[in-house]
Amino acid sequence: MAVIEPFSGIRYNPAKVGDLNRVVAPPYDIISERLQEDLYRSHPNNVIRLELNREKPQDSEKENRYTRSAAYFKDWFDQGILIREDRPVIYSYFMDYRTSEGEAKTLKGFLCRLRLETFDTGVVLPHENTLSGPKADRLRLMEACHINFSPIFSLYSNPARVIPPILDETSKSEPLIHVTDPDGVRHRVWAIPDPDAIQKIRKVLSDRPIFIADGHHRYETALTYRNAMREKTGSHDGCQGFDYVMTYIANMEEPGLTIYPTHRLIDHLEGFELNRYIEKAGAYFEIQTFPFQRKKDFFQALLTLGGKRPAFGLYTIESDDLFLLCLKNHEKIRPLFRPDLSAALRELDVSILHTVLLNHFLGIGEEALEAQSHVRYVKDREDAIHSINDRDAQMTFLMNPTRVDQLREVSLQREKMPQKSTYFYPKLLTGLVMNSLE
Repeated sequence: MAVIEPFSGIRYNPAKVGDLNRVVAPPYDIISERLQEDLYRSHPNNVIRLELNREKPQDSEKENRYTRSAAYFKDWFDQGILIREDRPVIYSYFMDYRTSEGEAKTLKGFLCRLRLETFDTGVVLPHENTLSGPKADRLRLMEACHINFSPIFSLYSNPARVIPPILDETSKSEPLIHVTDPDGVRHRVWAIPDPDAIQKIRKVLSDRPIFIADGHHRYETALTYRNAMREKTGSHDGCQGFDYVMTYIANMEEPGLTIYPTHRLIDHLEGFELNRYIEKAGAYFEIQTFPFQRKKDFFQALLTLGGKRPAFGLYTIESDDLFLLCLKNHEKIRPLFRPDLSAALRELDVSILHTVLLNHFLGIGEEALEAQSHVRYVKDREDAIHSINDRDAQMTFLMNPTRVDQLREVSLQREKMPQKSTYFYPKLLTGLVMNSLE
């Protein structure tokens, strides 16, 4: 099914830039304006100038952030600041980190070129919808530079875990790249030039689908770019640089994989009454009340119950209590869902949150969610709690994480999860390795 290939990656020359920690960056879609400025100041060759160049008031069609990215890339490559691998390789890429609970983990995966396939083939499967704005931005960058500056993040399923031992073998030597990001995550990269090792990896992936974890916008953008280049060049053999996208691939059974929940902050609700809401919810959910002083017990109960059935935390400005809502049974809420949805999608916590707790009870439907007129998203549960205590929102729903097996089942059904269903961690760095599309 999936076709992967080694590639001659483009990377920073340590002899020219010095400390590699100062030239890499997080994924573009989590970079704020302030962080963008910090990255600009961190090093004159920071990858932010390529991946997310600053906009200027005088920008035009001929001179803009995308043309500046292309000019920087050409200049840095010509100066030897960026160098190309002398032979095609696959890159072993390990991330060592601690979870929010303090557990030490290592996510083991590899960087390669993945041949682009339309979603209807079932070779590459998405799990979320995309927005037109980010895709237009990424397409203009790709058209100007003809480079993947950052990889998409994908998963495959292989319970036998055939590939990790191959990656472990390479990690016995000194890494080609070794940096630590501001979150304390250690990123280590090794080159795998051995044709036999590469062929073993290719064979494992040849009969199984690839699931996109992060990078849906960039993948769809790469498809659009490929189609345009095929039209322009007349080449449809599937072997050109533009037929591939740089991808980080990890085993979804890998113990180092972590998915965090994304909590919801709700505001701008008129006429909301907590007692009425709890009364409505009681028809579908078992409800437990925790005084705020027992917050630790509340979080533990949310996690424990969430391992058995859908459970949600609720905290509002109208009460000092924390409420734990645990679904009584799935059949009772089934009429609230569209009849064409699979059980895999209906039974997701985020689906129940959006359809029942937000739409059915509060009238916050899909349009409001897309417009973010009532809902904001926050990663840290303590930040969510503080937002209520600081009167920055009316209420918060505290979530358990989506499981990777749920992502797999929904994707195989060719369905899409609600917004902000998954937050994969750790995040891949931009600037470790780049891929030319020419």
